[in-house]
Amino acid sequence: MRLLANLEEILASIAISVTVVVVIVNVFLRYCLGFVVPWSEELSVICFTWSVYFGISSCYKHKLHMGVDVIMSFIPQNGQRYFRLLISLFLLALNVTMAYLSVNYTMLSTKVTPVMGMSYFPINSVLVICFSLMAIHTIRFIIDDLKPSDSNTLNETQ
Repeated sequence: MRLLANLEEILASIAISVTVVVVIVNVFLRYCLGFVVPWSEELSVICFTWSVYFGISSCYKHKLHMGVDVIMSFIPQNGQRYFRLLISLFLLALNVTMAYLSVNYTMLSTKVTPVMGMSYFPINSVLVICFSLMAIHTIRFIIDDLKPSDSNTLNETQ
């Protein structure tokens, strides 16, 4: 369960670690031994892309993206919960749409990388995975917003 709870962080860490190791090894080989591994640039770009998208999903899961709270300050306290719910519903629609478009985009991936000859299908599939994860996180946000808050429970019992 802990593995699933930290899936994005683990996969982003692995991807960025592979990127760093491949780049360091390739720089060492180039300047110390005079040759390069031809596929290293492609692999490092692919892993970097995966680390970025899993990082985006991780930040979204922990609500670490920047937000503008100016609008929330103008909304009465009892209406803020509904406004957050409205925003979450919008983000759910956006993430589901992006996941759907990513599936279409990934299915149309017929190109291959120039050096490794690898299909772009697994490279582009990170889009489907991450937008789907973000949609799942949004559903969790909506469920949390629908739960009664402690202040409402205290007011009802008094």
